[in-house]
Amino acid sequence: MRLFIFFFVQFLFFLNLNANEINLNDPFYKLGWKNLENPDISRIQIPNANASIEIIKSEIYLDSKEDIKNYEEYLFNQEYNIDDIDEKLIISDKEQFYKIEAKYYDEGYITTDRFKNFKSSDLLKTINKNKSESIDKFSWALEPTLSENMISTYGYKVDWKDGDITYWYYGTILGRNGYVELKMTLFGDESDGDNFFNYFGDLINEISSTVEFNDQYKYSDFTQDDYLSSYTLTNIIDGSWGEGTATDLTNIVAKCLITTGALKKGGIAESDYPRFAGKVINFYISDVRNEIMDLSLEDETSIISGMYGIQDKQNFQKLNISQNNSNTFDLSYTNIIEVVGDKETDKSKYEYKNKLVIKDGIPKLLFAKIDQTGLSFNKWNLTLGCQSKDFTEEQIASAKFVKSNSISGMDPKKLEDIIKKLQERGQNTKN
Repeated sequence: MRLFIFFFVQFLFFLNLNANEINLNDPFYKLGWKNLENPDISRIQIPNANASIEIIKSEIYLDSKEDIKNYEEYLFNQEYNIDDIDEKLIISDKEQFYKIEAKYYDEGYITTDRFKNFKSSDLLKTINKNKSESIDKFSWALEPTLSENMISTYGYKVDWKDGDITYWYYGTILGRNGYVELKMTLFGDESDGDNFFNYFGDLINEISSTVEFNDQYKYSDFTQDDYLSSYTLTNIIDGSWGEGTATDLTNIVAKCLITTGALKKGGIAESDYPRFAGKVINFYISDVRNEIMDLSLEDETSIISGMYGIQDKQNFQKLNISQNNSNTFDLSYTNIIEVVGDKETDKSKYEYKNKLVIKDGIPKLLFAKIDQTGLSFNKWNLTLGCQSKDFTEEQIASAKFVKSNSISGMDPKKLEDIIKKLQERGQNTKN
Protein backbone atom coordinates (compact mmCIF):
# COMPACT_ATOMS: atom_id res chain seq x y z
CA MET A 1 0.00 0.00 0.00
CA ARG A 2 1.41 3.36 -0.98
CA LEU A 3 1.93 6.10 1.58
CA PHE A 4 -1.01 7.99 0.21
CA ILE A 5 -2.18 9.60 3.50
CA PHE A 6 1.17 11.36 3.84
CA PHE A 7 1.18 12.44 0.22
CA PHE A 8 -2.41 13.59 0.30
CA VAL A 9 -1.95 15.79 3.36
CA GLN A 10 1.22 17.29 1.92
CA PHE A 11 -0.48 17.91 -1.40
CA LEU A 12 -3.41 19.70 0.20
CA PHE A 13 -0.99 21.78 2.22
CA PHE A 14 0.72 23.48 -0.69
CA LEU A 15 -2.29 23.60 -3.01
CA ASN A 16 -4.57 24.92 -0.25
CA LEU A 17 -7.63 23.09 -1.57
CA ASN A 18 -10.47 21.36 0.22
CA ALA A 19 -10.61 17.72 -0.91
CA ASN A 20 -14.12 17.18 0.44
CA GLU A 21 -15.78 19.68 -1.87
CA ILE A 22 -16.75 17.45 -4.79
CA ASN A 23 -19.77 18.25 -6.91
CA LEU A 24 -20.94 14.93 -8.29
CA ASN A 25 -23.27 16.79 -10.65
CA ASP A 26 -20.24 18.26 -12.40
CA PRO A 27 -20.10 16.89 -15.99
CA PHE A 28 -16.58 15.66 -15.24
CA TYR A 29 -17.93 13.05 -12.81
CA LYS A 30 -20.52 11.84 -15.32
CA LEU A 31 -17.99 10.56 -17.85
CA GLY A 32 -18.14 6.94 -16.70
CA TRP A 33 -15.59 6.99 -13.90
CA LYS A 34 -15.24 3.74 -12.01
CA ASN A 35 -14.61 3.55 -8.26
CA LEU A 36 -16.48 6.84 -7.84
CA GLU A 37 -19.34 5.42 -5.79
CA ASN A 38 -18.68 2.78 -3.15
CA PRO A 39 -14.90 3.24 -3.59
CA ASP A 40 -12.57 0.44 -2.65
CA ILE A 41 -8.96 -0.66 -2.98
CA SER A 42 -8.59 -2.90 -6.01
CA ARG A 43 -6.17 -4.14 -8.65
CA ILE A 44 -7.20 -3.62 -12.27
CA GLN A 45 -5.79 -4.86 -15.56
CA ILE A 46 -3.91 -2.53 -17.89
CA PRO A 47 -5.26 -3.04 -21.45
CA ASN A 48 -3.20 -5.46 -23.59
CA ALA A 49 -0.41 -5.54 -21.01
CA ASN A 50 -0.73 -8.79 -19.03
CA ALA A 51 -0.12 -6.46 -16.10
CA SER A 52 -2.17 -4.78 -13.40
CA ILE A 53 -2.03 -1.63 -11.27
CA GLU A 54 -3.37 -0.83 -7.83
CA ILE A 55 -6.26 1.61 -7.40
CA ILE A 56 -6.93 3.11 -3.99
CA LYS A 57 -10.16 4.45 -2.52
CA SER A 58 -9.46 8.07 -3.36
CA GLU A 59 -8.81 7.28 -7.04
CA ILE A 60 -11.19 6.90 -9.98
CA TYR A 61 -10.45 5.52 -13.42
CA LEU A 62 -11.60 5.06 -17.02
CA ASP A 63 -10.76 1.85 -18.86
CA SER A 64 -13.05 1.72 -21.91
CA LYS A 65 -12.30 3.45 -25.22
CA GLU A 66 -15.78 4.97 -25.33
CA ASP A 67 -15.41 6.56 -21.89
CA ILE A 68 -11.90 7.76 -22.70
CA LYS A 69 -13.21 9.25 -25.96
CA ASN A 70 -15.89 11.15 -24.00
CA TYR A 71 -13.28 12.30 -21.49
CA GLU A 72 -10.92 13.66 -24.16
CA GLU A 73 -13.77 15.40 -25.99
CA TYR A 74 -14.78 16.99 -22.67
CA LEU A 75 -11.20 17.99 -21.92
CA PHE A 76 -10.23 19.39 -25.33
CA ASN A 77 -13.68 20.48 -26.54
CA GLN A 78 -13.43 18.67 -29.87
CA GLU A 79 -14.72 15.44 -31.37
CA TYR A 80 -12.59 12.31 -31.83
CA ASN A 81 -13.04 9.14 -33.83
CA ILE A 82 -13.23 6.07 -31.60
CA ASP A 83 -10.61 4.38 -33.81
CA ASP A 84 -8.13 7.12 -32.90
CA ILE A 85 -8.44 6.44 -29.17
CA ASP A 86 -5.61 4.36 -27.70
CA GLU A 87 -6.12 1.35 -25.49
CA LYS A 88 -5.11 2.73 -22.10
CA LEU A 89 -6.18 3.61 -18.57
CA ILE A 90 -6.81 7.09 -17.22
CA ILE A 91 -6.46 7.33 -13.45
CA SER A 92 -7.28 10.42 -11.42
CA ASP A 93 -7.76 11.23 -7.78
CA LYS A 94 -11.32 12.36 -7.10
CA GLU A 95 -10.28 15.97 -6.55
CA GLN A 96 -8.45 16.09 -9.91
CA PHE A 97 -5.13 17.07 -8.35
CA TYR A 98 -3.31 14.61 -10.59
CA LYS A 99 -4.08 12.46 -13.61
CA ILE A 100 -2.06 9.50 -14.87
CA GLU A 101 -2.31 7.71 -18.20
CA ALA A 102 -1.24 4.06 -18.21
CA LYS A 103 -0.45 2.52 -21.60
CA TYR A 104 1.29 -0.65 -22.75
CA TYR A 105 3.87 -0.66 -25.54
CA ASP A 106 4.44 -4.01 -27.24
CA GLU A 107 8.05 -3.29 -28.22
CA GLY A 108 9.69 -6.51 -27.12
CA TYR A 109 12.30 -7.04 -24.43
CA ILE A 110 13.96 -3.70 -23.58
CA THR A 111 17.64 -4.06 -22.67
CA THR A 112 19.03 -2.00 -19.78
CA ASP A 113 22.73 -2.93 -19.71
CA ARG A 114 23.76 0.21 -21.64
CA PHE A 115 21.79 2.55 -19.36
CA LYS A 116 24.67 2.76 -16.88
CA ASN A 117 27.02 4.03 -19.59
CA PHE A 118 25.36 7.45 -19.68
CA LYS A 119 24.83 10.29 -17.22
CA SER A 120 21.60 12.22 -16.71
CA SER A 121 23.31 15.23 -18.27
CA ASP A 122 23.97 13.18 -21.43
CA LEU A 123 20.29 12.34 -21.73
CA LEU A 124 19.23 15.93 -21.09
CA LYS A 125 21.62 17.20 -23.76
CA THR A 126 20.00 14.89 -26.32
CA ILE A 127 16.47 15.86 -25.25
CA ASN A 128 17.25 19.55 -25.72
CA LYS A 129 18.84 18.94 -29.12
CA ASN A 130 15.66 17.26 -30.34
CA LYS A 131 13.14 19.64 -28.73
CA SER A 132 10.45 21.32 -30.80
CA GLU A 133 10.69 24.99 -31.77
CA SER A 134 7.94 25.93 -29.32
CA ILE A 135 9.99 24.71 -26.33
CA ASP A 136 12.69 26.88 -24.76
CA LYS A 137 14.38 24.14 -22.76
CA PHE A 138 14.03 20.91 -20.82
CA SER A 139 15.44 20.35 -17.35
CA TRP A 140 15.14 17.51 -14.89
CA ALA A 141 12.29 17.58 -12.40
CA LEU A 142 13.27 14.02 -11.45
CA GLU A 143 16.49 12.46 -12.72
CA PRO A 144 16.05 8.96 -14.19
CA THR A 145 16.76 5.89 -12.09
CA LEU A 146 16.35 2.15 -12.55
CA SER A 147 15.24 -0.06 -9.66
CA GLU A 148 15.96 -3.74 -9.10
CA ASN A 149 12.35 -4.41 -10.12
CA MET A 150 13.10 -2.92 -13.56
CA ILE A 151 11.14 0.26 -12.94
CA SER A 152 12.54 3.53 -14.24
CA THR A 153 11.04 6.84 -13.11
CA TYR A 154 11.94 10.33 -14.30
CA GLY A 155 10.42 13.74 -14.86
CA TYR A 156 10.97 16.71 -17.16
CA LYS A 157 10.35 20.36 -16.50
CA VAL A 158 9.35 21.94 -19.82
CA ASP A 159 9.83 25.69 -20.25
CA TRP A 160 7.77 26.83 -23.21
CA LYS A 161 8.71 29.89 -25.23
CA ASP A 162 5.34 31.49 -24.48
CA GLY A 163 6.23 31.46 -20.77
CA ASP A 164 4.19 28.42 -19.70
CA ILE A 165 5.73 25.66 -17.61
CA THR A 166 4.72 22.00 -17.84
CA TYR A 167 5.95 18.93 -15.96
CA TRP A 168 5.95 15.46 -17.47
CA TYR A 169 6.54 12.64 -15.00
CA TYR A 170 7.03 9.09 -16.25
CA GLY A 171 7.16 5.61 -14.85
CA THR A 172 8.48 2.95 -17.24
CA ILE A 173 7.87 -0.58 -15.99
CA LEU A 174 9.65 -3.22 -18.04
CA GLY A 175 8.19 -6.62 -18.85
CA ARG A 176 9.13 -9.62 -20.91
CA ASN A 177 7.48 -8.49 -24.16
CA GLY A 178 7.24 -4.73 -23.72
CA TYR A 179 6.70 -2.07 -21.10
CA VAL A 180 3.99 -0.14 -19.29
CA GLU A 181 4.31 3.62 -19.36
CA LEU A 182 2.72 5.83 -16.72
CA LYS A 183 2.58 9.50 -17.68
CA MET A 184 1.54 12.36 -15.42
CA THR A 185 1.16 15.87 -16.89
CA LEU A 186 1.11 18.92 -14.62
CA PHE A 187 1.11 22.68 -15.03
CA GLY A 188 3.30 24.87 -12.89
CA ASP A 189 5.09 28.19 -12.57
CA GLU A 190 8.42 29.61 -11.44
CA SER A 191 7.36 29.52 -7.79
CA ASP A 192 7.39 25.71 -7.72
CA GLY A 193 9.84 24.58 -5.08
CA ASP A 194 11.34 21.44 -3.60
CA ASN A 195 8.04 20.43 -1.94
CA PHE A 196 6.39 20.33 -5.37
CA PHE A 197 9.15 18.23 -6.95
CA ASN A 198 9.51 15.91 -3.96
CA TYR A 199 5.78 15.27 -3.81
CA PHE A 200 5.28 14.37 -7.43
CA GLY A 201 8.57 12.50 -7.59
CA ASP A 202 7.45 10.36 -4.66
CA LEU A 203 4.00 9.98 -6.18
CA ILE A 204 5.20 8.64 -9.56
CA ASN A 205 7.64 6.32 -7.77
CA GLU A 206 4.95 4.98 -5.47
CA ILE A 207 2.29 4.44 -8.14
CA SER A 208 4.82 2.84 -10.52
CA SER A 209 5.78 0.37 -7.81
CA THR A 210 2.21 -1.00 -7.76
CA VAL A 211 2.37 -2.12 -11.41
CA GLU A 212 2.89 -5.87 -11.63
CA PHE A 213 3.23 -8.10 -14.67
CA ASN A 214 1.48 -11.46 -14.62
CA ASP A 215 3.47 -14.67 -14.25
CA GLN A 216 5.36 -15.60 -17.42
CA TYR A 217 5.28 -11.95 -18.52
CA LYS A 218 7.72 -10.51 -15.99
CA TYR A 219 11.06 -9.09 -17.08
CA SER A 220 12.84 -12.03 -15.46
CA ASP A 221 10.83 -14.50 -17.59
CA PHE A 222 12.72 -13.52 -20.77
CA THR A 223 14.15 -16.36 -22.88
CA GLN A 224 16.61 -16.24 -25.77
CA ASP A 225 13.81 -17.03 -28.23
CA ASP A 226 11.81 -13.92 -27.23
CA TYR A 227 11.73 -10.83 -29.41
CA LEU A 228 14.55 -8.43 -28.54
CA SER A 229 13.63 -4.79 -29.04
CA SER A 230 15.92 -2.60 -31.12
CA TYR A 231 15.39 0.16 -28.52
CA THR A 232 17.14 0.47 -25.18
CA LEU A 233 15.87 2.05 -21.98
CA THR A 234 18.08 5.05 -22.74
CA ASN A 235 16.37 5.46 -26.13
CA ILE A 236 12.97 5.58 -24.41
CA ILE A 237 13.99 8.15 -21.80
CA ASP A 238 15.61 10.59 -24.23
CA GLY A 239 12.79 10.11 -26.79
CA SER A 240 15.19 9.45 -29.68
CA TRP A 241 14.30 5.77 -30.21
CA GLY A 242 18.00 5.30 -30.92
CA GLU A 243 18.01 7.14 -34.25
CA GLY A 244 19.62 10.37 -35.43
CA THR A 245 20.64 12.53 -32.49
CA ALA A 246 20.55 9.90 -29.74
CA THR A 247 22.35 9.48 -26.45
CA ASP A 248 22.78 5.81 -27.28
CA LEU A 249 22.82 5.32 -31.07
CA THR A 250 21.22 1.91 -31.59
CA ASN A 251 19.37 2.25 -34.92
CA ILE A 252 20.93 3.54 -38.13
CA VAL A 253 19.27 4.01 -41.51
CA ALA A 254 21.73 4.11 -44.42
CA LYS A 255 20.73 5.03 -47.97
CA CYS A 256 23.42 4.36 -50.59
CA LEU A 257 23.01 5.64 -54.15
CA ILE A 258 24.28 3.55 -57.09
CA THR A 259 25.84 5.79 -59.75
CA THR A 260 27.19 5.07 -63.22
CA GLY A 261 30.55 6.38 -62.06
CA ALA A 262 30.67 3.84 -59.24
CA LEU A 263 29.58 1.05 -61.57
CA LYS A 264 32.28 1.95 -64.08
CA LYS A 265 35.04 2.08 -61.45
CA GLY A 266 33.74 -1.13 -59.90
CA GLY A 267 34.10 -3.06 -63.14
CA ILE A 268 30.42 -3.48 -63.94
CA ALA A 269 29.63 -3.89 -67.65
CA GLU A 270 28.13 -0.80 -69.26
CA SER A 271 25.21 -2.86 -70.52
CA ASP A 272 24.19 -3.30 -66.86
CA TYR A 273 24.18 0.42 -66.03
CA PRO A 274 20.43 0.87 -66.65
CA ARG A 275 19.79 -2.09 -64.37
CA PHE A 276 21.50 -0.51 -61.35
CA ALA A 277 22.14 3.21 -61.85
CA GLY A 278 19.86 5.52 -59.90
CA LYS A 279 18.68 2.84 -57.48
CA VAL A 280 19.12 3.23 -53.74
CA ILE A 281 20.20 0.54 -51.27
CA ASN A 282 18.26 1.03 -48.04
CA PHE A 283 20.02 -0.49 -45.04
CA TYR A 284 18.58 -0.79 -41.55
CA ILE A 285 21.11 -1.46 -38.79
CA SER A 286 20.23 -2.54 -35.24
CA ASP A 287 23.17 -2.25 -32.87
CA VAL A 288 21.27 -3.96 -30.06
CA ARG A 289 20.55 -7.04 -32.16
CA ASN A 290 23.85 -6.73 -34.07
CA GLU A 291 21.97 -7.01 -37.38
CA ILE A 292 22.09 -5.29 -40.75
CA MET A 293 19.40 -5.85 -43.39
CA ASP A 294 18.59 -4.61 -46.88
CA LEU A 295 15.10 -3.07 -47.01
CA SER A 296 15.40 -1.75 -50.56
CA LEU A 297 12.39 -1.52 -52.85
CA GLU A 298 14.29 -2.75 -55.94
CA ASP A 299 15.46 -6.36 -56.11
CA GLU A 300 18.57 -5.42 -58.11
CA THR A 301 20.17 -3.77 -55.09
CA SER A 302 20.51 -7.18 -53.45
CA ILE A 303 23.19 -8.09 -55.99
CA ILE A 304 25.38 -5.36 -54.52
CA SER A 305 24.32 -5.50 -50.85
CA GLY A 306 24.55 -9.29 -50.76
CA MET A 307 21.28 -9.63 -48.86
CA TYR A 308 17.94 -10.75 -50.25
CA GLY A 309 15.18 -9.36 -48.07
CA ILE A 310 14.69 -9.14 -44.32
CA GLN A 311 15.14 -12.88 -43.83
CA ASP A 312 18.67 -12.61 -45.22
CA LYS A 313 19.82 -10.14 -42.56
CA GLN A 314 23.42 -10.48 -41.43
CA ASN A 315 25.42 -9.98 -38.27
CA PHE A 316 28.19 -7.42 -38.40
CA GLN A 317 31.44 -6.40 -36.77
CA LYS A 318 32.40 -2.93 -35.60
CA LEU A 319 35.89 -1.95 -36.68
CA ASN A 320 38.08 1.14 -36.36
CA ILE A 321 35.96 2.66 -33.60
CA SER A 322 37.08 6.23 -32.93
CA GLN A 323 38.53 6.84 -29.48
CA ASN A 324 36.96 10.29 -29.43
CA ASN A 325 33.56 9.39 -30.82
CA SER A 326 31.92 5.99 -30.33
CA ASN A 327 29.51 6.81 -33.16
CA THR A 328 32.36 6.84 -35.70
CA PHE A 329 33.29 3.35 -36.89
CA ASP A 330 33.33 0.89 -39.78
CA LEU A 331 30.59 -1.72 -39.98
CA SER A 332 31.72 -4.90 -41.71
CA TYR A 333 29.63 -7.87 -42.78
CA THR A 334 30.08 -10.91 -45.02
CA ASN A 335 27.77 -13.28 -46.85
CA ILE A 336 27.92 -16.09 -49.41
CA ILE A 337 25.15 -16.66 -51.94
CA GLU A 338 24.98 -19.66 -54.25
CA VAL A 339 22.98 -19.44 -57.48
CA VAL A 340 21.86 -22.50 -59.46
CA GLY A 341 21.27 -22.11 -63.21
CA ASP A 342 19.07 -24.08 -65.57
CA LYS A 343 21.09 -27.20 -64.83
CA GLU A 344 21.91 -28.39 -61.36
CA THR A 345 25.56 -28.39 -62.26
CA ASP A 346 25.38 -24.73 -63.33
CA LYS A 347 26.34 -23.15 -60.04
CA SER A 348 27.84 -19.80 -59.20
CA LYS A 349 28.96 -18.58 -55.82
CA TYR A 350 29.01 -14.92 -54.81
CA GLU A 351 31.11 -13.99 -51.81
CA TYR A 352 30.51 -10.58 -50.23
CA LYS A 353 32.89 -8.63 -48.01
CA ASN A 354 31.15 -5.29 -47.53
CA LYS A 355 31.95 -2.37 -45.30
CA LEU A 356 29.81 0.62 -44.34
CA VAL A 357 31.63 3.70 -43.04
CA ILE A 358 29.78 5.57 -40.26
CA LYS A 359 31.00 9.01 -39.18
CA ASP A 360 29.41 10.62 -36.10
CA GLY A 361 26.39 8.39 -36.55
CA ILE A 362 25.91 9.28 -40.23
CA PRO A 363 26.55 6.71 -42.99
CA LYS A 364 29.05 8.04 -45.52
CA LEU A 365 30.37 5.27 -47.78
CA LEU A 366 29.66 1.69 -48.75
CA PHE A 367 32.54 -0.46 -49.99
CA ALA A 368 31.11 -3.52 -51.72
CA LYS A 369 33.63 -6.23 -52.57
CA ILE A 370 32.08 -9.08 -54.58
CA ASP A 371 33.87 -12.23 -55.77
CA GLN A 372 32.12 -14.57 -58.20
CA THR A 373 33.28 -18.15 -58.70
CA GLY A 374 31.77 -21.17 -60.43
CA LEU A 375 30.75 -20.93 -64.09
CA SER A 376 32.75 -17.72 -64.38
CA PHE A 377 35.19 -15.75 -62.30
CA ASN A 378 34.67 -12.06 -61.68
CA LYS A 379 35.57 -9.47 -59.09
CA TRP A 380 33.73 -6.22 -58.49
CA ASN A 381 34.72 -3.46 -56.09
CA LEU A 382 32.20 -0.68 -55.78
CA THR A 383 32.28 2.47 -53.68
CA LEU A 384 28.93 4.19 -53.12
CA GLY A 385 28.09 7.43 -51.36
CA CYS A 386 25.64 7.07 -48.48
CA GLN A 387 23.56 9.25 -46.21
CA SER A 388 20.76 8.92 -43.68
CA LYS A 389 18.19 11.05 -45.51
CA ASP A 390 16.45 10.45 -48.84
CA PHE A 391 18.21 11.38 -52.05
CA THR A 392 16.63 14.11 -54.14
CA GLU A 393 15.19 13.53 -57.60
CA GLU A 394 18.07 15.57 -59.02
CA GLN A 395 20.65 13.36 -57.30
CA ILE A 396 18.98 10.20 -58.58
CA ALA A 397 18.77 11.61 -62.12
CA SER A 398 22.45 12.55 -61.97
CA ALA A 399 23.33 9.02 -60.83
CA LYS A 400 21.88 7.65 -64.06
CA PHE A 401 23.93 10.01 -66.23
CA VAL A 402 26.55 8.33 -68.41
CA LYS A 403 29.52 10.59 -69.02
CA SER A 404 30.04 9.20 -72.52
CA ASN A 405 26.84 11.00 -73.47
CA SER A 406 28.63 14.32 -73.09
CA ILE A 407 27.66 17.66 -74.53
CA SER A 408 30.59 17.59 -76.93
CA GLY A 409 28.52 15.86 -79.59
CA MET A 410 25.30 17.70 -78.86
CA ASP A 411 23.51 19.86 -81.37
CA PRO A 412 24.57 23.51 -80.71
CA LYS A 413 20.96 24.73 -80.75
CA LYS A 414 19.94 22.13 -78.15
CA LEU A 415 22.95 23.00 -76.01
CA GLU A 416 22.07 26.71 -76.22
CA ASP A 417 18.52 25.96 -75.02
CA ILE A 418 19.83 23.97 -72.04
CA ILE A 419 22.21 26.75 -71.01
CA LYS A 420 19.42 29.31 -71.23
CA LYS A 421 17.18 27.22 -68.98
CA LEU A 422 19.94 26.81 -66.45
CA GLN A 423 20.58 30.55 -66.45
CA GLU A 424 16.90 31.18 -65.86
CA ARG A 425 17.07 28.94 -62.79
CA GLY A 426 19.97 30.98 -61.48
CA GLN A 427 22.36 28.07 -61.87
CA ASN A 428 26.10 28.54 -62.24
CA THR A 429 26.84 27.39 -65.80
CA LYS A 430 30.47 28.42 -65.93
CA ASN A 431 31.64 24.82 -66.30
